Amino acid sequence: MEVTVIGHGSLMSGQGLAFSGTLQVKEASIIALAGCVRGFAKLSRYGDRFATDVESPQWPLMGRLVAPTAMPNGEVETLALTVSLEDFSCLVKREGYSPIAMQQLATMAQEQGKSLADFLWSIHEEAEHNRVAYRRRLWVLTGFTSPHYIPHPVRFDDGRCALIFLAPGCEGTGADEIIAVRQETGIQVVMNTSETWRRKPNEDQLTYFLSCMLGGVHGINVRDFLTPVREERALAERLWDQLHQRLAVEQEQFLAVTSLSREHYRRAFGDTDVALNRSGLTEFLFGEEQNKKK
Repeated sequence: MEVTVIGHGSLMSGQGLAFSGTLQVKEASIIALAGCVRGFAKLSRYGDRFATDVESPQWPLMGRLVAPTAMPNGEVETLALTVSLEDFSCLVKREGYSPIAMQQLATMAQEQGKSLADFLWSIHEEAEHNRVAYRRRLWVLTGFTSPHYIPHPVRFDDGRCALIFLAPGCEGTGADEIIAVRQETGIQVVMNTSETWRRKPNEDQLTYFLSCMLGGVHGINVRDFLTPVREERALAERLWDQLHQRLAVEQEQFLAVTSLSREHYRRAFGDTDVALNRSGLTEFLFGEEQNKKK
């Protein structure tokens, strides 16, 4: 069984993916999510930092494949990776969900002749696309839910389904006794980069910012991360310096971690200069370099 997983933060870069070890990625693409906002919201399990989350006023989440030559239109852009169930289990553990519970769900999916993402989509449909009802159903089926991230289905415009990990908030985890981290910390809405930095002005947070922004090397639009940085001059200067250092090695690290061929990579993400331009990284780095010289 193969699973397509959508990364909206550190899972978008080689630097971030390296934390999970080498994957055998079958397919990779840029996916735009309709009607969403992305920011930082969940206190991480792995350091003194906030990790990303995606919020939407309407459910279910819908996505579409983005060609590497298409201009961004303001939608939240993410990275979709198709991997084996075994590799997916490594990502499941990383996100604070249970690989055992996920295997239970995969077995149920196989029994119905469905992919894991299609099976979870059917549960979401039965719950009338109510997030809480969906999470309660997963709790009933597996006896597990997470205060960190929970897998939710996303439907693409071509009919395929993928999974995205979202952090539950005050609406609940699906089990009354399991309190969400976002609820414990009182983060009601996602924060932008500068707001997050004011709460966590430390190396852990800076490193995490870089893991998210380096997704721009692969053409993923990261302007929603970059634009607020200008409000924090000290942060901007540190990001300029470290992004310059990482740009040269990010693509090679991404190829090594995902096991993608260069030909496959080029089909999915296009030429490097075009990718940097569409992501917003060229504008951010070049424009700010000129400002620093003034």
